[in-house]
Amino acid sequence: MAYRAFTRDEYEALANQHNIMVLVGNGFDIQVAHRYQSRFSPRYPSFYYYLASRDFDSSNLVVQQMAAAKETGRENWSDIESAIGHLLSPEGGWHSPEAVYEATVAVQTAFSEYLELVAPPGLLAQLGNDSANNSLAMTSMADLIGDVAARSPIFDSFTFPSETGHYDLYNFLFVNFNYTPLLDDYVFRDAQQFKPRAHTVADRNFTFRPNPTNHPRGSGNHETGWSSYVRSEVIHPHGQQAIPRSLLFGIDAPDGLDHGRDSRRKLMKPYWAMNQIEYGHLFPDTRLFIVFGCSLGESDGWWWRRVYSALNRQNDQGSPASELIIYWWTSDANPATRATVLDAFFAGVSATTGGVLQDRANVEPQIQVVVYTDQDPPVFLATP
Repeated sequence: MAYRAFTRDEYEALANQHNIMVLVGNGFDIQVAHRYQSRFSPRYPSFYYYLASRDFDSSNLVVQQMAAAKETGRENWSDIESAIGHLLSPEGGWHSPEAVYEATVAVQTAFSEYLELVAPPGLLAQLGNDSANNSLAMTSMADLIGDVAARSPIFDSFTFPSETGHYDLYNFLFVNFNYTPLLDDYVFRDAQQFKPRAHTVADRNFTFRPNPTNHPRGSGNHETGWSSYVRSEVIHPHGQQAIPRSLLFGIDAPDGLDHGRDSRRKLMKPYWAMNQIEYGHLFPDTRLFIVFGCSLGESDGWWWRRVYSALNRQNDQGSPASELIIYWWTSDANPATRATVLDAFFAGVSATTGGVLQDRANVEPQIQVVVYTDQDPPVFLATP
């Protein structure tokens, strides 16, 4: 797949196309489960206790590793992918990739069953109705700049809003790292909140607001709305609930992976998802990256390295070709800062290389950090 370059054959007055890649992690599903007071959480600890309640095979290597990490008080003890990585390490006993893969497939099957409890039809219907009735999908895409203006300490360095205008196309690609269709349901452009052709004569179908919070140094003001176009698409690179055998659990793959010989390749998500072939070419053409609900962990390092590489590129005018917004949930008791979020991102970028990022200082001004809490949620992907 690739970004399709649209023309005036499809959109009559098209001026510019902005490709926006939104990478959404488990934090979104957790947010939904919390908001609707679901009995079952997509968090890994909840899944672990679900396995225990079922008397799941206690000899399973992955489950044994989770239990051992729990006993020793390790942070993120229930993280399935961390357990897989540990089992393949010297600290974990250098278990054979085949044995770990066999255990992972068994856990995959059980997790697929668990997801039916996490995202049942009733929850999907309720979330979809709320999105439609409150225009959540359209508001998320139209007003997201307001989150950055209100919460980012370096909003002045954010150049994307100034490049927008009338008749532009906002082309959203949602990369859903979750297995459930909760995000798909939320962002679907249903008939209540979206009309493919909203006007009698003009073919525009969207209003993008470059400064919805009326920031004094923003582009325009709170009344500014660009008559424009929007399209969106959702992909599941790690599999989806409706296809149980598609669920991917595993580790990251080095950029120089020997696809034919590395014995661990069956446990590498980029290998199974064929990331480089399917998605690698998208990054140079992405104007704006948005990361929401992701832990920025090592197992998804392939994605963070590509985002970082895109941030290092310049356009024909010598300006940065891409920018990044990181949405980061924090607790009131232990609030995160821009610095801690940046550290997490750059750690995810360099986790598999172990190298020092020489260009970090050059890239930081292109990263907007939006820290929020349950009591003070953002507009983007908010649940009512």
